[in-house]
Amino acid sequence: MRKIATIALSVAAVVGMSSNAYAAANSAPADPVKDIAKMYRVKHELKFDLNGTSAELDGKAVQAEKPILKDGRVFVPLRTLRQTGAAASVTWQPAQREVRIVMEQKVMPSWSDLTFKIGSDKIYTPEGTALADETIPKPFIENGITYVPVSALTWLGMSVATKDDIVSWNWSDKIIEVLEPSWGTDEAQTTFTMLYQKDMYEPQFMYPYGAGSWGGGSGKVTDKDIAMDGRLYNRMEFTANLRPGANPMQLYAVSAGTANFTVQRRVADPSVVPVTRTEEGQTYLSLSQPASGYMKVKAGDAIQVAGSILKPNEAFDKVTVVAQKYSPGGTGLAPAVYVKDSQKELAIKDGKFAGAISLSKPGTYLIAVNSPKYIPSTEMGSLSTQWAEFVVEAE
Repeated sequence: MRKIATIALSVAAVVGMSSNAYAAANSAPADPVKDIAKMYRVKHELKFDLNGTSAELDGKAVQAEKPILKDGRVFVPLRTLRQTGAAASVTWQPAQREVRIVMEQKVMPSWSDLTFKIGSDKIYTPEGTALADETIPKPFIENGITYVPVSALTWLGMSVATKDDIVSWNWSDKIIEVLEPSWGTDEAQTTFTMLYQKDMYEPQFMYPYGAGSWGGGSGKVTDKDIAMDGRLYNRMEFTANLRPGANPMQLYAVSAGTANFTVQRRVADPSVVPVTRTEEGQTYLSLSQPASGYMKVKAGDAIQVAGSILKPNEAFDKVTVVAQKYSPGGTGLAPAVYVKDSQKELAIKDGKFAGAISLSKPGTYLIAVNSPKYIPSTEMGSLSTQWAEFVVEAE
């Protein structure tokens, strides 16, 4: 059941989501003739000599500030952390006597943004909150150089080891390399595959439901132990239903972040495209207007929406028609793709409703027909769900 609300997607929510309206059916034809993406790790290692200034980054000699051994603990200069390339920024704030370290997103650390304060045995979030139950050797300044404990870098996605006066840092970049960023099809579904390094989490694909909400789908492994570029990969296959026009999607994995791609569905005859009804919509809703799930109109034209209720319910007082303009441009997990433009409430009388909504500006719109608020929720009161949708091109 898809509730109409802005959804903050956790890892568990992404992995568990599915929808009959958009999820995969394994019989769909495969459009791309090759894998559209490849997900893998690039390992890095930095080695220091505690007795000198020599260092090696990925097997190549580099200049590095000498680490310090103090009270049996290893401390490293901030500038050495900059040299690794793992940190996006390392900022010293003299007034607060603290250093803020922001890691590159591709490292996928437990914490990507942390602050260390001189003389403090705590680690702080960007909001200034100390990580609970965690203490570290205190950072310090010596000869104008700021040192932080090397052991604390594990919070930033680095594993650290010391043996025979050699300190080793190990980390990896997690990458989803998109090989086929877009393609077109005349079909209502598309099937595609990707490779993922077999010791990483299985990827998911993500699909926008509308303004503020995304869903996801799991795929199926079709091939295993594919040897390529010194790694072993599995191949994952996904199938997704397509709306007319552009279909922005995402690949997502806990171990590698996100990557975007787009599938363009071409429609020669809009009249043959049905209005899409969700599982709940098929149970409760019959639409007589619009007759097609894809139409082209002039900006400002009235779009008629009418229908009837298949199963009466005393809570069914109105349906809400919401126009969402296609306006991609967000970044990160589940970015903004549709922006709410307008909405119209249509009262249900004697099991029927009718009304119109107009689109004032040119563009592509996803029009959702949302149910009355009949779904009980302890925290948010009664909620609605989407019953149907159609696409409109306003010229």
